[in-house]
Amino acid sequence: MRKRLIIFFLLFVNINLSAQLQIVDYRYAPQWHQTSICFPDDGCKTLVGPLGQLLYDYGGSKFFVYAANGFRTALHFLADENMKINDQRMYSARVPLIITEATYSGMEITQETFAIGLDYTRNRVSTRQGNREDVVLTTITNTTGQPKMLNPLLVVNSEHKQPVSVSDGVTLIKNMAQVITSEKVSRVRQNIGNFKTLVEMEPVHLKPGEKKQFVLMYDNGLPSTLADEMKRHPTEMAGRIEALKSEMIDYWENRSGIPYDLVTIPDKEIQNLTDASMRGIWQAREIKNDRIAFQVGPTCYRGLWIVDGAFLLETAAVFDRGMDARDGVEYTLSFQNEDGSFTVLGAGGSNGERLYYWKENGIILWTAVRHAMLTQDKEWLKSKWSTLKKTVDFIKVLRARTFENDIPVDDGLIPPGHIDGGLNGDWNQAEYSNVYWNLAGLKAMIQAAEWLNEKKDAQTWKEEYDDFFATFQKAAERDMATDVFGNRYLSVHMDPRFRSLPQRAQWAFCQGVYPGQIFDMNDPVATGTIDMLKTTLQEGMVMGTGWDINGIWTYFAGFFGHACLWMGDGKSAVEQLYAFGNHASPLYSWREEHPPRDITPSHYVGDMPHNWASAEFASLVVHLLALDRGDELHLLEGFPVEWRQSGMRTALKDIATPFGKLSFTLQVDASGKTATLEVDRLTDESCKGIFVHLGDWGVAQNTNIVSLDAKKQHKLTIKLK
Repeated sequence: MRKRLIIFFLLFVNINLSAQLQIVDYRYAPQWHQTSICFPDDGCKTLVGPLGQLLYDYGGSKFFVYAANGFRTALHFLADENMKINDQRMYSARVPLIITEATYSGMEITQETFAIGLDYTRNRVSTRQGNREDVVLTTITNTTGQPKMLNPLLVVNSEHKQPVSVSDGVTLIKNMAQVITSEKVSRVRQNIGNFKTLVEMEPVHLKPGEKKQFVLMYDNGLPSTLADEMKRHPTEMAGRIEALKSEMIDYWENRSGIPYDLVTIPDKEIQNLTDASMRGIWQAREIKNDRIAFQVGPTCYRGLWIVDGAFLLETAAVFDRGMDARDGVEYTLSFQNEDGSFTVLGAGGSNGERLYYWKENGIILWTAVRHAMLTQDKEWLKSKWSTLKKTVDFIKVLRARTFENDIPVDDGLIPPGHIDGGLNGDWNQAEYSNVYWNLAGLKAMIQAAEWLNEKKDAQTWKEEYDDFFATFQKAAERDMATDVFGNRYLSVHMDPRFRSLPQRAQWAFCQGVYPGQIFDMNDPVATGTIDMLKTTLQEGMVMGTGWDINGIWTYFAGFFGHACLWMGDGKSAVEQLYAFGNHASPLYSWREEHPPRDITPSHYVGDMPHNWASAEFASLVVHLLALDRGDELHLLEGFPVEWRQSGMRTALKDIATPFGKLSFTLQVDASGKTATLEVDRLTDESCKGIFVHLGDWGVAQNTNIVSLDAKKQHKLTIKLK
């Protein structure tokens, strides 16, 4: 009897543990965050702080410093200095209108912060040329039975050389930007510090139950009828701003051009983060030289990074914006040197010479090939073939250089180069990060040559790749180490003298697994290194792999999740997705790196919003549902239990694959016992088959892996376990 009770108890515990579904509730969000409210392709990258601060002009040294710099201008409008700020949220994942809620003396205070650019939203005039305003619309409601009074205050922190001036209710910053308030200024104080101006306004009185609105407008200084109207009739602007708020919400919901509705996820927060990720990528973009430039972030990463950009461009193409992505690919290719190399990023070596980011060559090869396949454009790839062949030839040059240096361990691989993502490297430190990506780029070019029927190139490069990979395997076998749990793994550094933590800077390894696809599913280097990484998890994510050895590199979860998925571990990939989501801010964006909750909360690394993170999250969502493997398309390899509950619907619509656009719908019935999968036919006949993975959760046609003809439309009934 006792034995039966024990067995029953263990079964009960197991059932209940398995029923604990994962959720995103932002439990690991950074304690300080900033959110973008700008338009797509906007030249004014306005950020809002967690208390409603407006942040401008990144590159100073005083205000909210991270990545060696801070903001030169930080504004904070307070209905009353004594108000208590309680919460902040976004209007919706698609509408970057920031709502900051506060209370004071029984009054409810709501501040709505959003951007207005009528020339842009109505006429598509660039915000660098047309009007552009940021607005804080403050609504105060006296919910008490007594009269109340407030003393509105504008705090201007400015690091610009030009002093802040206030005249006729207009605060002028850097002799250009104007801050206009609806309330009359009563006093200006500049006696606290030469960087701080306090603009006090006349007291505001509210009767019991009364509601009032204030307007603060930040104008970029270009000609603006709206700013002129605000100056002429400041106290009458609340109604006008309410109408413009509705117009801006309509723009974001219906006219932004951002590729929404291509992915439908039944988990509300995963859907929110997916939508917000696409919005964030579009907000970070800019138009440069009449081309779309995809950028990582609005501040310290506002520019071109070859590796980051590769994933931003892939995500844009996957979400059916291949022509937008092409601008970015063309822009990237324009940086090629005469010898075929790409040397955009680098770092200083201890010998005083530049330490090159040799992996850029492989990354760009993969980027171009992946883009061509996702857009189904062989002609474009042919037009770039001579350019890409020069880069392949340069990889051969790099391999030859390894026999000329005094470092025998890198012979036949790639010379020492900048590692990045946790380690710098040096001229005398042979390492694998540049090896992984050059292998991946060469492998992509072999695939491309076969696709274009360039048989001679395919054969020549395959011989080169086979020798390159065999040399890597021999070196890897020599350099394998063992962690404290007995896992055999490959460190980034070849020489043990230079090694850090086993997990440090393993980002390029993960990308060698996927999208590089250089490892077989049972490769001991890959399986052992992934097993090692699994032992380092804190808050569900790999700890200590990035620049902050005591921190968490948030979107490393995207790298690691993809690697797990490619190696057949869909369960771990799903766990990485949910951990990834829980490290976003409640306003749907990520910092590059931040500490776990148990240590100093003020140390941050990198940009925010960080849109390589956005790209990784959105692409991982898609790839859990659909992943191309060579000439096959595999569905539902990482389909979460959280998405297959009663009545739930999951769908992809016109998602770009190497075989054309993919659309499918999976609908779970009301009983939760049956699901129906409908898959549209693929347009490219090169797909040898679609494979539906049902794992241990479903059966169809008496199997848990169903093969479908890619040239036909299908309707499949799945019995759920």
